[in-house]
Amino acid sequence: MATPKRHLITSALPYANGALHLGHLAGAYLPADIYARYLRLLGRDVAFVCGSDEHGAAITIRAKKEGRSPKDIIDTYHELNKSSFQRLGISFDIYHRTSAPLHHETAQEFFRVLHERGDQFEERRSEQYYDEEYDQFLADRYIVGTCPRCSYEEAYGDQCENCGSDLSPTELIDPRSTLSGHQPVLRPTTHWFFKLDEHATWLREWIVSGTVDGQPHHHPKEWKKHVVGQCLSWLDGEDGLQARSITRDLDWGIPVPLERAEGKVLYVWFDAPIGYISATKQWLIDQGRDPESWRDYWQSEDADLVHFIG
Repeated sequence: MATPKRHLITSALPYANGALHLGHLAGAYLPADIYARYLRLLGRDVAFVCGSDEHGAAITIRAKKEGRSPKDIIDTYHELNKSSFQRLGISFDIYHRTSAPLHHETAQEFFRVLHERGDQFEERRSEQYYDEEYDQFLADRYIVGTCPRCSYEEAYGDQCENCGSDLSPTELIDPRSTLSGHQPVLRPTTHWFFKLDEHATWLREWIVSGTVDGQPHHHPKEWKKHVVGQCLSWLDGEDGLQARSITRDLDWGIPVPLERAEGKVLYVWFDAPIGYISATKQWLIDQGRDPESWRDYWQSEDADLVHFIG
């Protein structure tokens, strides 16, 4: 294989709702830093990007517990974590944040492009849990209850931390709001779902054979067997991949860029991964380069992209 012209390296975006610990450093940051430094020593074109993940229920829950605003929480922990990385010598080319206007613009652009295609989203009206005492809809992590799979009593509305099962809030037994502690009620609301199920065929082909529509693509041949097995279990399980809601009824996050979506924000797992791209854009801007050349690092055949997550 020819030597790539560019290397894009990412480390997982830490939530700006608490301080870093040694597990963070050992998992996603020190190994990535070693790799980035090695490539720089070889004279390679390297972009090593990271930043704070500043939306989602984890931020608002922390803010409510401490009696502070979400903005105050993210400003505190963004600066704390950024300075911690600097003192540890982690050599990010940029440490960005998802509250930045450039990130909001980029995430909304991704949503608009997909929405305008007309075949990637499905608008669904459904019933969602609502806390009458706090007068608000409850996102996944604002609901806990008993897991229907393993009977763990503190499962979240999106996942059981005990058995690892993916859940929806309405599957929980005896659900209760993390805000009031009371049982929520169901109320109708509308959300946009990404048709993840319609991508199952090419994803499975790529994981198994390294091709898409019969054409060779970069293959996850270096993945551990249990990782491949886990991915295939999602694809080949009883229900297979399901469409996934990518919007939430929250007052903290990136507004959904549609006129009829007032009061709704992008789901953090749609918004946050785009943070790596907006960070790349900001890095280019800081260098006096065209921000749209982010594609040279992300989409070019002569670029190598490596994510450090765990």
